[in-house]
Amino acid sequence: MAINSVNTAAQQGISNSASLIREAATGVATAESTQVTSTGEAAVFEKTTQAATGAKTYTRDTVTLSEINQQVETKLSSLRASVENLVAMQGVKTGEAQGLSYDQIMTKYDGKLKEFYQNLKVDDATRLKAQQDISADGFWGVKQTSERTIEFAKAISGGDPAKIELLRQSIVDGYAAAEKSWGGELPEISKQTQEATLKGLDDWAKEASQTA
Repeated sequence: MAINSVNTAAQQGISNSASLIREAATGVATAESTQVTSTGEAAVFEKTTQAATGAKTYTRDTVTLSEINQQVETKLSSLRASVENLVAMQGVKTGEAQGLSYDQIMTKYDGKLKEFYQNLKVDDATRLKAQQDISADGFWGVKQTSERTIEFAKAISGGDPAKIELLRQSIVDGYAAAEKSWGGELPEISKQTQEATLKGLDDWAKEASQTA
């Protein structure tokens, strides 16, 4: 099979978009875990009103969280398989990544993933699939990734606007962690996704204040 250098924007974008949603989601989940109480009942996630005080309580939407996690994991499984297959077909820096699983590669090259992917070559079919995935309408594109992250944030907080700043910081921390793992400045598509996600939080906060 003919092997060509991977298109830089596609290769970096697909890798980082996958990493970012995982990092941001992990950051939100960790931060929220001690502040949002789950009822343990997956079907209950509507706001309820306390008659005595009029205060709203918020319940984590575990069904939506599960759906998003499953969607992302399915796509990540495809990405893992693609990377492992590419490594199996070639030597990366004298073949030091040969025989490693995707997770082992992520660990071994943590802090220098940019260098790893720049030395990785892909076939045309894989490159075109990556470009499709990060396109305007792609799963890892700016629009879908930012919307998915906002949906995740609302679900894990039960839609509580008081948690917006906490969620914002968790997302910012997630991007910072992804950049550290990448080993350099993130690609433009990653910056655009972060901006779109934070704008979504701003819109949610504005909507909440108007409602209040």
